[in-house]
Amino acid sequence: MPTYNIIKLRHLTPLHVGSGREYYDFSASNLHSDTLSAALTALRVQQGNATDTETFIKSFTISSAFPFFCNDLFLPKLQGKIKVKIEGKEEKEYRKQLKKLKYIDSSLWNELVSGMDLNVKRCQLKGDFLVKDGSHFEKPSQSQVNQRVSVPRADNSNSDPFFFNWTYFNPQAGLYCLTDAKDSLFEELIALFKLLGETGIGTDRNVGGGKFDVETGEITLPDIEDATHSLLLSLYIPTKEELNRLHLSESRYELLLRGGYIAGSSEERFRHLHKRSVYMFGVGSLFPITESLVGETVNLKPEWNDKQMHSVYRSGNPFYLPVKISES
Repeated sequence: MPTYNIIKLRHLTPLHVGSGREYYDFSASNLHSDTLSAALTALRVQQGNATDTETFIKSFTISSAFPFFCNDLFLPKLQGKIKVKIEGKEEKEYRKQLKKLKYIDSSLWNELVSGMDLNVKRCQLKGDFLVKDGSHFEKPSQSQVNQRVSVPRADNSNSDPFFFNWTYFNPQAGLYCLTDAKDSLFEELIALFKLLGETGIGTDRNVGGGKFDVETGEITLPDIEDATHSLLLSLYIPTKEELNRLHLSESRYELLLRGGYIAGSSEERFRHLHKRSVYMFGVGSLFPITESLVGETVNLKPEWNDKQMHSVYRSGNPFYLPVKISES
C-alpha cells in the first residue's frame, strides 16, 4: 500500500479563511490547496527567491487541508451517494445524515474507495464526521462569530461595529495536507510551512490568527489495481485536452469559484486589489478515468496600470488518487 508524506498544522490559533466577500461574519469552511500553495510561494518570493516562481509552484502538488483529531486522520467524503449502511436502520432513516457528511475516518475511507460497502453503527455518525470509534471523538473545531469594532483613523469619524467569524481548534486537533514533494523539495516546503506557521495564514494574522506548529508524518492509502475513477483531494483546473476526456456527464463533481484579494503580495499597495476569478473542480470530485491528470497553473494577475504589478499564480495541479467505485 502506498505511503504519502503529510504535513500537520498543530496548535492552530483561531483561523479565518476569506471567502472573497466584503464582510467577515462568514469564513470559508475549507483551507484549500490553491490557498496553501499560493501562501508558500508568496513567502518564498519574500525570502528573495522570485526568479522561478512559476516553475516552483508547478514543481509539486499538495492536497487541501483536512482535519485530524489525536491520531485519527480524516479524508473528504466523495461527491455523490456513498455506499454506507447503518446497522438496524432503513436507508430512508439515515439518508439525510449521510448527505451532511463532510469527512470520513481514513481507515473507513480506505475501504470505501476500494469498492467496499461500509456497515457502521449509529454512534459512528458525529455530525459532519464518520468516525471509526465514537467513544473518544471530539469535534476538531468549532465556529464562533464575535462582534468587533472598526476604529477610524480620522478623529471626527464614527466607530463601526462588525461581526467576525473565527474557527477555534480543539487542542488535540488541527489540519493536515498531503504532498507529492520528495527529498530537497519536501525539505524546502517544510521550511516554508514553518515560516507560514510563524506569520500565520488567513485573515487577521496581525492579531495572532492562523498561526501553527509544523509536524510531519505519513499516511498509508490503498493501492487499487482495478481502479475505475480518479478522486480529487485538491482543487483542479484541467487543461483543454484533459477537459475533453473527463466524461463530465458521467462524473460527480463540484465547481468552486476562486478569487479574492492579492493578500500575499509583497507590495502592500497591491493587497487591496482583487485577483481575477477562475472556476476549479472541488475536493471529492470523481471522474470515470484512470489516466494521468496534469492540470494547469493560471495567472490571475489583475489588469492594473503599474509596471511593478507582478504575476498572481494559482495552482490547479491536482492531487488525486485512483479509486474503485461500484455503481451497483
